[in-house]
Amino acid sequence: MPITILLSKCEALVVCLPSSAEMEWCTVRKQYCGLGLGLLMLAVGVALIPIVDYIIKREVEKTVILKEGNLMYNTWRDLPIPIYMQFYMFDCLNPEEVLNGAKPYVVEKGPYTYIEKRIKYDIIHNSNGTVTYKQNRTFHFVEKLSVGSESDRFTTTNPVYWSLVSALRYENKDINWLINLLTTFKQEYVFMNRTVKEILWGYQDPALHFAKAYDPEWFYTDIAGYFINKNATNDGVYTIFTGETDITKLGHIDQYNGSRYLNFWTTKWANMINGTDATVNPPFAKKSRVSYAFASDVCRSIKGVFAEEVMDSHGFTLWRYTSPDSYVANATVNPDNIGFCTPNCLDKGLFNMSTCQIIDFFHIPAAISLPHFYLGAERYQKAVIGMRPNKEEHQTIIDAEPTIGWVLRAAKRLQINLYIQPIKGFELTTKITPVFLPVLWLNESAVIDEKNAQMLQNMLFTPLKVVHVVEIVLIAAGSVLLVATIAYIIYAWQRRKTEIMKEAETSSVNDTNQLLSNGTS
Repeated sequence: MPITILLSKCEALVVCLPSSAEMEWCTVRKQYCGLGLGLLMLAVGVALIPIVDYIIKREVEKTVILKEGNLMYNTWRDLPIPIYMQFYMFDCLNPEEVLNGAKPYVVEKGPYTYIEKRIKYDIIHNSNGTVTYKQNRTFHFVEKLSVGSESDRFTTTNPVYWSLVSALRYENKDINWLINLLTTFKQEYVFMNRTVKEILWGYQDPALHFAKAYDPEWFYTDIAGYFINKNATNDGVYTIFTGETDITKLGHIDQYNGSRYLNFWTTKWANMINGTDATVNPPFAKKSRVSYAFASDVCRSIKGVFAEEVMDSHGFTLWRYTSPDSYVANATVNPDNIGFCTPNCLDKGLFNMSTCQIIDFFHIPAAISLPHFYLGAERYQKAVIGMRPNKEEHQTIIDAEPTIGWVLRAAKRLQINLYIQPIKGFELTTKITPVFLPVLWLNESAVIDEKNAQMLQNMLFTPLKVVHVVEIVLIAAGSVLLVATIAYIIYAWQRRKTEIMKEAETSSVNDTNQLLSNGTS
């Protein structure tokens, strides 16, 4: 309410009579009225802050818990925000020279973009404040957002060859002879030249096809690819907290595939399943809070810490979380990472994935890093020609709205590297210089679209802004009215003091004149 209206109402309460005494008393009452109104408005504005904050907190909690029928539940079940999976392929231009000990020379080409659709199903609400579900992930190629088609071909290392020779090099000579035969079948050897679609989603490998016919119990599939069984399928059974019994646990994973621990690593800490799936977080975040996210595709939980405040294109202020350097440090610098030393410890920036990436019971000698070995040891970067690590393009980020905990922008960036080395008994490998050779890197990203941003703005952020504006207006108006009234009282008091002094001076002059007049007479 404008100050002038409040003052007019205050004046209406005070009816002034024409006598000077009444006028003076009327002025005093107006001053008291102004002081009272100012104090009242100021008090109401200040009192509204904790009251409104409490109401807002309760309403936000009701909105974000995973309960059937509310806004968050529907969004969580069928994520409306578009997710894009972009692949950047590395083409090895000198495979023959690599076989003779030269550094690999790779050229990056990308992105090859897929839109990712996630839908949760087999949803079961449990009595302990958790919900169990599976999540179907489907990928569709989007050529207009890509640099080429899925039929583009690349020369890269052969995961089948390296999986077999790495696993069986210590077996008896008959097996070695068999593997030598299989891996040279139809030119399948250290390197291969295949399409984007084959490298990602799988192809019938001639060597595996032959081996499957020879021993179907050992070789149960003849399909190879880095993301086989990842399209149009789920990545496991999740049980997460809904936030109904404890809002601070909202989205946190209670169990994955019926367990609270993985079984890939050598320590309990490394096998722990911590945090959320990075799409839902508890509301009312604090910058000091450490945020964990479990990533099934890398078989571990990832630590995230507050990095900075950022503004997105819709005007939302988001908190950016990134992984600390300790996440990619070697076990000497960060002893917690000793559990990931399977079968041996790697240097900074590389994470051995062979224990959780398998083809036909054979572990793929793959290692994960950030793209272009960003934050990795310099020797990894220099071992391959064509690496250009860059923070802006290659770091993993999660941008969340701190009040409601929703992730409104995210980018998970990972690089797959295959370890190649000389292996005794396999002639093609004897001159190779050991190296982690990049195959591809991916950017799985999501940004809230205009439709959902507007929905959040209308349903949550606009009402919050209105309430806070009312608080500010009341506090400001009350303060201004209070200060103005006090200033007016001081001014009136000074003016009255001046008038009294003038009256006294006038009275003194009159008295003097009267005395002089009496003396003369």
